[in-house]
Amino acid sequence: MELQKLYSQFQPLLFSIAYRMLGTVSDAEDIVHDVYLQAGEKTIEHVENKKAYLCKMVTNKCIDHLKSAAHKREVYIGPWLPEPLILNDNDPIIDVMNGEAISFAILLLLEKLKPVERAVFILREVLDYDYSTISQILNRSESNCRKVFSRVKNKFPMIKEEVEAPNDPKIDKIIKTFVLALDQGNIQKIEELLRQDVTLYSDGGGKVYAALKPVYSKDVVIRFIRNLLSHNDKKQTVVKIVNVNGETGLLVRGVDHVKTVICFHVKNDQIDGIYIVRNPEKLQHVYL
Repeated sequence: MELQKLYSQFQPLLFSIAYRMLGTVSDAEDIVHDVYLQAGEKTIEHVENKKAYLCKMVTNKCIDHLKSAAHKREVYIGPWLPEPLILNDNDPIIDVMNGEAISFAILLLLEKLKPVERAVFILREVLDYDYSTISQILNRSESNCRKVFSRVKNKFPMIKEEVEAPNDPKIDKIIKTFVLALDQGNIQKIEELLRQDVTLYSDGGGKVYAALKPVYSKDVVIRFIRNLLSHNDKKQTVVKIVNVNGETGLLVRGVDHVKTVICFHVKNDQIDGIYIVRNPEKLQHVYL
């Protein structure tokens, strides 16, 4: 009963840590599940701060997983994108995520950090843990954790700005206007909504049609979108606007499976990042 109570209380938080660390829904779920199995094998009633104890187990498992998965990321075919997290209004995790630090733009910035740097940044900047708690979770001194956090800010000053960026309601309108323009084939409107230096990332994992490198500049991005649309049979697909990683995105469903999930990054009222996940392995958990 104690374990069930702990699971109900802390599962959303632990999953949020694991997903931000790994960028994969399936691995995050597996790690949280394994942590509770291990906790069930141990007597944790004597643990005074059970929340910190469980966070420590999840965080360190994520660090180990990232180290072991480093080679797979290096030889991955094409751009690597996170597994999309489709959020529903009644999803218990939405209160923990709250649209903060789970966008593709932020997760890709986190990918550039070393595992320990990523852990310190998430625990400090995203979850607002004090350095005393972070040092206990990571088995490092407070001064070392402070240095790691300072190093992250110096290496990637934009990452803190992304995390703290206000949730502008105009972004939702911009994305929906872009979606409508796509549906109508209104290239002129699409051009208006894209920044000149827009970047498009498409992740097919070498299994389906996708660009093997990021696509840069408005003209080339529009050309790629046209090509992608030409591969799409409208009669066999359904396009739905959904909440992808806390932001407005698209889900493209075929006859019997999800084919594509798309999300966006908006800057100064124009789209400067488009993220297209098409690798079937990364869409297995999406059932909408």
